Amino acid sequence: MPFRFSSRSLERLRTCHADLVLLMTEAIADPDCPSDFSVLEGFRDEAAQDAAYDSGASQLRWPQSRHNSTPSMAVDVAPYVDGGVTWDWAYYYPLADHVKRTWNRLSLEGATTGDYHLTWGGDWATLKDGPHWQLDPV
Repeated sequence: MPFRFSSRSLERLRTCHADLVLLMTEAIADPDCPSDFSVLEGFRDEAAQDAAYDSGASQLRWPQSRHNSTPSMAVDVAPYVDGGVTWDWAYYYPLADHVKRTWNRLSLEGATTGDYHLTWGGDWATLKDGPHWQLDPV
């Protein structure tokens, strides 16, 4: 059964670049999606970015994060399991594989702008960030 976003997730997703909106909308609607997931954050204003930096959740101050542009070039999503968001990496890896496959399919179909490649924070060497997805210029 395909999943779908809550109104709160959709509101947060609408702050993002069109390629991220398309990607996440397609990923969650795919019957092969391994888990439901929520959009935690798209655009992050100065106060939120500095709070993320101060708490150690980000290594970047305003306006250096991909979350700090309008539209946001980053989105944070988390698997939704047993009635709530989970931080268990066992759920992030299958979801990440699914999102990457969805991106590749959309790119091959010409559905994305073609101006960006997708980066997952879980692939970073330091400060691995399972929820984080961002668009980087090609």
